[in-house]
Amino acid sequence: MQEQKDRMALSVMEMAEALGISRPTAYELIHRADFPTVRIGKRVLIPASALSAWLDHEAGGGGDYGAQ
Repeated sequence: MQEQKDRMALSVMEMAEALGISRPTAYELIHRADFPTVRIGKRVLIPASALSAWLDHEAGGGGDYGAQ
């Protein structure tokens, strides 16, 4: 798990494992308009910092997800 914290982006399966959610739920998330993803070719990556900000926002933690 420490290795994932050092990475800039996670795969969909790594994100699912980190969040403790199923693969189908992870794929539902990446198709949401407000969920942070980066597409490189056919690969979908989730930026670690954006995932953290999204989680804070969803949890009502006052995060500034989406602010520029």
